[in-house]
Amino acid sequence: MDNLQTAKTIALLNNAFDRSSSIKSYRESASPPLAATNLSQAIAIVGGGCSGSLVAAQLLRQATTPLTIYLIERSPRLCQGVAYSTQADCHLLNVPAGKMSAFPDDPNHFLDWAQHQKHSLAEILPDGVQTNTFVPRKLYGSYLRSVLDEAQVNAPVDVRLERCQDEVVAIELQPEGTTVRLQSNRILQVQKVVLALGNFPFSHPPVQTPEFYSSSRYIGSAWSARALRGLNSHQSILLIGSSLTMVDLAIALQQQGHQGKIHVVSRHGLLPHRHEVKSSNLRLVKLEPQPLRGLLRQVRQQVRVAADRGQDWRTVVDALRPATQELWQALSLREQRQFLRHLRAYWDIHRHRLAPHVADGIDAILHSGQLVVHAGRIQAYHEDSSGVDVTIRQRHALENITLRVSRVVNCTGPASNYRKLQHPLVVNLRSLGLLCPDELALGIKTAPNGALLNDLEEASKYLYTLGSTRKGELWESVAVPEIRTQAMNLAQEILSQLEVEANLYLERIASYLAWHI
Repeated sequence: MDNLQTAKTIALLNNAFDRSSSIKSYRESASPPLAATNLSQAIAIVGGGCSGSLVAAQLLRQATTPLTIYLIERSPRLCQGVAYSTQADCHLLNVPAGKMSAFPDDPNHFLDWAQHQKHSLAEILPDGVQTNTFVPRKLYGSYLRSVLDEAQVNAPVDVRLERCQDEVVAIELQPEGTTVRLQSNRILQVQKVVLALGNFPFSHPPVQTPEFYSSSRYIGSAWSARALRGLNSHQSILLIGSSLTMVDLAIALQQQGHQGKIHVVSRHGLLPHRHEVKSSNLRLVKLEPQPLRGLLRQVRQQVRVAADRGQDWRTVVDALRPATQELWQALSLREQRQFLRHLRAYWDIHRHRLAPHVADGIDAILHSGQLVVHAGRIQAYHEDSSGVDVTIRQRHALENITLRVSRVVNCTGPASNYRKLQHPLVVNLRSLGLLCPDELALGIKTAPNGALLNDLEEASKYLYTLGSTRKGELWESVAVPEIRTQAMNLAQEILSQLEVEANLYLERIASYLAWHI
């Protein structure tokens, strides 16, 4: 059959499907058609950071039939995202090199790659890269680009990757396929969309004087290039939040030779613990899913067991990793909320730890008195021509304190409440009922295979996601070990579905031809 007849046949077949103009009423057909005049299929990946690039690499490695992959990222820093775009040598991975492979089935892939870069790394890593080395994050960004490039080069000739520096502003589900609209006015027709959305801008802490957030003395994101620019070396600064993002800025200030006070405020005033580079063969007693109180009791018991064997709590936290998702999902919604309110801050400082070299730097400025940590909440800002007075309600004190600083930087971390996010694509999908925020304000509702759940709790046949968007469902969903597994499984899932849909479509063509030709 020639191309013209094929096109006519496909057009006739597509006309047989429901063509309702309302996405709300249409939702998703039980048998989505192939939106093309040939058997080539297309997938759009929205977001080209770590999650998006790993999904793209897996699709390139696994696909065996004609496929176009659109990897759409508005930033020119493809594969890097926010985490790996830093160029500062002092910003290290908080996971050792031996655990950072992009591929679950090749655990030494990153380590092998990094060891082949030893000559170019000699200045910053004179001892080379070993299993327990904490390398600069910018190196991992280069690795992810290498992974994607290699997957593209080795892909079958009819499996194509198109890198699009653009932004998706709307997605429309139509009977003839999925329409992806870009900010440049380009329109893509695809069968599947993967939302690898990464991190959104930080939220401003609620205060009595929110007008300060328009001041030039306030930097709304620690990731901004303006965060430390133009700061006098003797001026004081306030960092909001005491997690890993704050540590990045504090270490950068130390590297710059900053002499002024570095104030830090967070609700609990807790700092991340350090990694200890020690081998462990601790085997935990399997923790069965159970209520939160019993789970906490068992974890404490395991810590005591580890101590009796000459090991510390880190071995227990690390050994929990493979079971964390199952344990989290077994908790009731009420217990998950209790955990977030009362235990999350303590979990985070034990789970998300600092590279030893970074921890040494933080300890140095903490013990010198340059770094001062406050437990409490900001109440108000009062700015004048020479600085800003920040009023803080202390956690365990009756009186407020006031700090005089020259700049305030938000280090609280990315926003995750999808009910409040105003990104055009999120608003678009939310308004259509195709994206539903989870009850914990950590991400969006998904099915076990990563498909989005709509407002009727139906799993999408078109829209999928991974990484940070699934934190509410999985809890452990933002680190490379979890993301790489999700990327591999999601690629398998999507390619399997495309194969089923293509076969179904061919059967319909054959049936049509049997009756009409």
